[in-house]
Amino acid sequence: MFKRKSKVAKSAEDFALLCSMKRALKSHPVFAKGGEGILVLITPEDHVPARYGPAILDELFPDDDFRRDDRGFMYVLKGDKLSKTLNDFRDDCLKKRRAIIVVEHGASIPAEISIGADVVADIPPVNHRDLQIACRVVLGIRVPVQAALQAMSYPERLLWAALRPGRPISTVLERLAAVRPHDDDTPTRRSAREVPALADMFGYGDAKAWGMQLAQDLADWRNGNIDWDDVDRGIVLSGAPGVGKSIFAQAVAKQCGVKLIATSLGQWQSKGHLGDLLKAMRADFSAAREDSPSILFVDELDSIGDRQKFKNDNSEYSIQVVNAFLELLDGVGGREGIIVVGATNHYDRIDPAVVRSGRLERHVVIPLPDAADRVGILSQHVDFCIPVDELHKLVVPTQGMSGADLAQAARNARRIARREKRTVTVDDLLEGLPEVVRLTDEHRYANAIHESGHTLVGIKLGVGKYVGTRVVEQICLGKGASNQAGAAYFEMPIIAHRGRANYDNQIAMILAGLAAEELVFGETYDGAGAGSSSDLARATRLATMMETTLGMGASYRHCGATDDDALENLRRSDPELRGRIDAKLAKEFSRAKAILEKEQDALVALGKELFELGTLDPQRVSELMNGTRRTKKTAA
Repeated sequence: MFKRKSKVAKSAEDFALLCSMKRALKSHPVFAKGGEGILVLITPEDHVPARYGPAILDELFPDDDFRRDDRGFMYVLKGDKLSKTLNDFRDDCLKKRRAIIVVEHGASIPAEISIGADVVADIPPVNHRDLQIACRVVLGIRVPVQAALQAMSYPERLLWAALRPGRPISTVLERLAAVRPHDDDTPTRRSAREVPALADMFGYGDAKAWGMQLAQDLADWRNGNIDWDDVDRGIVLSGAPGVGKSIFAQAVAKQCGVKLIATSLGQWQSKGHLGDLLKAMRADFSAAREDSPSILFVDELDSIGDRQKFKNDNSEYSIQVVNAFLELLDGVGGREGIIVVGATNHYDRIDPAVVRSGRLERHVVIPLPDAADRVGILSQHVDFCIPVDELHKLVVPTQGMSGADLAQAARNARRIARREKRTVTVDDLLEGLPEVVRLTDEHRYANAIHESGHTLVGIKLGVGKYVGTRVVEQICLGKGASNQAGAAYFEMPIIAHRGRANYDNQIAMILAGLAAEELVFGETYDGAGAGSSSDLARATRLATMMETTLGMGASYRHCGATDDDALENLRRSDPELRGRIDAKLAKEFSRAKAILEKEQDALVALGKELFELGTLDPQRVSELMNGTRRTKKTAA
């Protein structure tokens, strides 16, 4: 079978793995003989794909010419992000003449890979024949069939350790037999840090309150105290990357004492064509029903899409996916005992039918953790080994960080402590924090004036219920961290009778930050136009929708454009529309500035306090506004 001495013959283990992989290659005879093809090979259970690295190199580069760019390989691991897997596939394998993709047992295979591959096959476990060949080729020892079968009955890690060049198989078997039963156990790998029950978690705001109420409702339902109709059966969680939406689902399931079934559109797509996707989707709902009460967690819910925004080339496929999901949410076949938790970073991209009443109508934004929550999260991640009063030193350095940033900092700190063979300290946590950029006082004061402008105009015009205002001292550069330097928070009613004046007021409030800058500093700054969620983007979006889709413009003609790209195309193609939008934005900017001119003393007072303390609440804002009015009257 193997005429030459393979370069993977550094160990008997590598060669035995090559033998087992060769058997999987036979599923594509052309590839096995050196021809073209893309193969997906699934590892046996408990085998990491990297173990097959030497075997892959031997197969793809038998002549040791690694400069050849017509060959490629990649690994797919459980937990890999769909986007990463697909990018690796396109870069490393899709356009290659010969490519091997090794998939960890249990990992999802995206549809794009399963369709692009010529063959999807399982790599069989190493057998006694593989062992015999490896021992003969690599170690120079002959192993009878019976001895090989006996050797294979021992854990592989012990077998490969016992095999040595020139060592008779009889000696190998004696050494293996001498291992005491308790020594035969692999040193237990420390399991992943267990997610606590929701009651013991820190942060999550209103989402935590919802989860705790759900736990009580499920207990009452189990005991027959309430009907299933009285249980809140679904929620959509949104928030910045890293705030812990998937961990929240695990914590809720633990608090409720129910099974968690975690899935996503990417996992459903990995099963194959549309029929397979729909079958996988229904199977997850069916599994949740069989284990009811249970929680079905659907990650990246926005990827299911919005039927109003589908393009013609794939609209039929996507519409069927959304319709099937809606059918399962409605539970025509019975949804009793199933709680659906959806997670998204882009709530606005979800089909409105998914979040309408009776489906997933409840929406909760998970905020970044506040100071007390950040201390609690860090304390939990270091197993409460650092006194809380010491951890309070980290309140300022961790400002603006997500739960994921804090978890990474704790991992870094534990690594530092392990290296020095001691317990974790506050200094370790400080060293492990993600990089941050400290804002200058000048920058922070400008932010404070900007956010105070939003606050004042929003209150004066009655735009929603004012909740509070904040500015930060630093911006965290960690992955998934928020880089928002400040915000004024208003709770907007989900359902309201909104006319033209209401939308005009919203635009004026959004532009009030810029108006405050111009009033106080004599110029405006660039932060208001940075990105699709910036002030200018939001104001332009609202003004465009008033003119084109809400019946509040120069025409009553209906327009179906709702996403930013479609609205931008409308503006570019219609000069008159652009003119009306520009005029509306200019008018509302002037109105916001006029309001602030009358309240300039209050604006400056709010800005100074926000700069000094970092936060404002409704009571304090009211006190400052009333105080400046009294001062004006006294002066008059």
